[in-house]
Amino acid sequence: MGKKKSVVLMTLLTIVIVVLCALTAFPAFTLPGTEGVKKWNPVVLQYDLGADLGGGYYAYYYPEGVISETEYNENVSTLQEAVDNATADEKAKAEEELNDYKDAYTQVKGSTLYFSTEEKLNIVDGDKLTDEFVKAFKAASDEIADRFAKKEYSDYRVAVVDGYSLKVQLPASEDSQKASAALSYLSNTGEMTVKKGGEVIKELEEEGAKASDLIKSVSIATRYKTAYLRIRLTAAGEAMFQGYKGELSASTDASTSTDTSSITTLDIVVGEETVAQLYSDSVSGNDKKELRAMFVDEVNRDYLETIEILFTSALQKGGFEVTFEADAVRSFEPVYGENALTLLFIAVGVTIVAVIALAIVKMGRYGVVSLYATLSYCIITLICFAFITSGTFEVSLGTVLVFLVGLILVNLLQYHIYNAIKAEFALGKTVESSVKGGYKKTLWGIIDIYAVLVLGALAFLVATAGIRTVALQALICIIAGAFINLLWARAINFTYLSASKDKYKYYRFVREDDDDE
Repeated sequence: MGKKKSVVLMTLLTIVIVVLCALTAFPAFTLPGTEGVKKWNPVVLQYDLGADLGGGYYAYYYPEGVISETEYNENVSTLQEAVDNATADEKAKAEEELNDYKDAYTQVKGSTLYFSTEEKLNIVDGDKLTDEFVKAFKAASDEIADRFAKKEYSDYRVAVVDGYSLKVQLPASEDSQKASAALSYLSNTGEMTVKKGGEVIKELEEEGAKASDLIKSVSIATRYKTAYLRIRLTAAGEAMFQGYKGELSASTDASTSTDTSSITTLDIVVGEETVAQLYSDSVSGNDKKELRAMFVDEVNRDYLETIEILFTSALQKGGFEVTFEADAVRSFEPVYGENALTLLFIAVGVTIVAVIALAIVKMGRYGVVSLYATLSYCIITLICFAFITSGTFEVSLGTVLVFLVGLILVNLLQYHIYNAIKAEFALGKTVESSVKGGYKKTLWGIIDIYAVLVLGALAFLVATAGIRTVALQALICIIAGAFINLLWARAINFTYLSASKDKYKYYRFVREDDDDE
């Protein structure tokens, strides 16, 4: 390539990289004359953040008949206050209510929770929990954890707290409504039933028909940018629906009527909660075994996924002996503090500048190739994080760590190539021969390194959600690094070398003349 063409190409490349860097990571700002209107929003500010960097939402689940120590103490305090303020005639009754409440709950060793002593709940036996309750709690809590795993949150937590309650934590990338829906619906471990107009269908009850005898499967379908639940019925379910179809209201009646009491539907109920309703016109086309319900805009598909997981779980596993009650949904600040993101942004920026400066100090003009390689690596990975994993995978501290490891690896391998070129030149070869020889001798070693890293990342893709997310993000960094070291940086080096006036100084070679140059 001619020197002039090389200069022009490097100039254009520099402009492109500077523009892409600005689009990717330049801090947000307001253009002059447009105060109050944000005009610049770089890629790095569009990431969904994990709980460690962005905070999130959480809720506690308590089994029926189990309450927290806080709730117990508050109730006792309220009843005690009633005793203290009672008149002489009311005092005996107020004390009886207080004593009855205290007798209604007890604690067991190793837990601060309070457990109901009500016999029908079969939670405690003397001073310990019954084996039946322990086994039922384990089965129900495992199912709840499995439901959240199916949501494929990259950063979530389902943990047993104080022995016999659950704490579920979701990242802030989920908006409050979606988080509340997931935290509410997925805690429901009651039995799935089909009712008409909110009332138990006596015929089904007498026959002992379960929901799984009527409903074969539940899935999500999309049509004309509208998502809905597709409910497949069994033969018995089809007969049941057709039998009641004439008594049901049409969906248009529900959408236009202000008197909901006049609307009759078949209700799909889990526990005590009506989750979906079927109308007379819920049949999908000519297929009488397929019903449609819960139409939402496609952007709210996530909500339907929550319902689908709940229904599928209830159909396959049935109801559980232990049912949970979800506490209020609360939000929490980022694990590492509200300023963690700013500090991390600064730390990453300092690291990038330090790596670039060190490369130039160690390798001279060849270090400029590492500068382009570093910036290219940053652009590729940061854009991929935003447009490949965004919406499904959050950026966490683990993401930042794999990004920095990949950045350092790219520069270390560039330094390895530089030393290989110097070694070739020391053998008396020309500059061009040294460059070709250095690249050739390091090629398979670099390929081996990236091949091992790719296999390692792929192995972790089958792991749990949080690890799988970091593994996917690591895979992006590895592929980007391999592209930079094996192709992109080499192309930049040859272009920059062609534009260089003194190829000896370019590599800091000490030989003064060479007949082949």
